Amino acid sequence: MRRQELKIVVTESHTGGCEPVASELAAAGHTVLRCHGGSAAGTEAACAAWAVGGGCPLLAPDVDVVVDVRTEAGPQTTREQGAMCALVAGVPLVVCGPVDTLDGSGTLSRADVVCGRADVEAACRRAFSPIGPTAHRVVARAVSRALAGVTAPDDVHVDLTARESVVVADITVAASPTATTFRRVRSAVRTALAPFTPAWPYVPVTLYHRTPENRRG
Repeated sequence: MRRQELKIVVTESHTGGCEPVASELAAAGHTVLRCHGGSAAGTEAACAAWAVGGGCPLLAPDVDVVVDVRTEAGPQTTREQGAMCALVAGVPLVVCGPVDTLDGSGTLSRADVVCGRADVEAACRRAFSPIGPTAHRVVARAVSRALAGVTAPDDVHVDLTARESVVVADITVAASPTATTFRRVRSAVRTALAPFTPAWPYVPVTLYHRTPENRRG
């Protein structure tokens, strides 16, 4: 359904903490980019976007997943800014390591997958799923933009499922379906799924009308 190699951006809670995970992912054949230009122990390299001659790795084309490597439990650190950037950019987020359930930022709790070091590669593949949480968010956002002025974002419901290795999209909106509405929604859904599956031009899309009687909570 999608390619085997992933392009993965790695960030970390503490200096040098991501190195073992980054090395393992690279050895497994994945392309690994880092949020910090130098992660060797004892260095405090700034965000790559602010480094001289650098740039944000999330601006690279076709980034599939961001992995935030945490070496210990505790509040999110300033070195984990890449995790928030992933959520803003709509890129799947994997948190590898312990998470403080009392973390007030809420960023880490919104990760697609939380895993241990031994499971990080499998976690990346789960997070990049075309029916995963990030895919749902990206599609819902795309449909809302396509129907701006026609229906409110809160009135868009997205259901992505896999049926015999094919992604199927069921979209429910408040606007009465018309031929024009359907074409706009179908185009938005398929384009939004392009990063997740090479079969995106053929994703079956069904559009439903959400009436006041059948609104979901």
